[in-house]
Amino acid sequence: MSSATPLVFRPSVAQRAIAALLCAGSLMMGVRALVLLVQGLPRLLWAIRVAEAAHESTLILWVFVGAYVGACLAGGALLLLAVLGLLLIEGCHVLVDDLGIVVDFDSLPGPLARRIGAGRLSWKQVKDVEKHRFFFVITADPEAAKKPDCLRFLMVDQLERLMMIILERSPNMHPHG
Repeated sequence: MSSATPLVFRPSVAQRAIAALLCAGSLMMGVRALVLLVQGLPRLLWAIRVAEAAHESTLILWVFVGAYVGACLAGGALLLLAVLGLLLIEGCHVLVDDLGIVVDFDSLPGPLARRIGAGRLSWKQVKDVEKHRFFFVITADPEAAKKPDCLRFLMVDQLERLMMIILERSPNMHPHG
């Protein structure tokens, strides 16, 4: 393998399609929650005014208003997470060459991509590869790197092949015992 022709690892078409379907489902759920809020909120506010005029308790009605707003906020949060996941999966490229490994998220702005885990490590800098909660994390050896750094990506096709290449080429890799 020459440094002029790196190996490129990307999520498969099926993985990207699943991410797109999850995003579309979250969008539909968020829109449905917003429609229910718009339809139900005027009736609830009217019921609250009627209960206040009759000097009755309005606590349960305010709980329903809070539940409506909470469902809408939860739908929006899930939609944001699904869109971020789709962008991370759709724009992810893991490049491997003779010099090292590069993780790139071309669908995100540069500073955000670097904060999430885009960057480059030489093979001498690679210390460890782990699966964290959502990401695969490639950490740098603090002595070999100028600053402690790590690369992150969600998923790629041919993950086993990528892991084998990382294990073979990284001289500072610490085996887990």
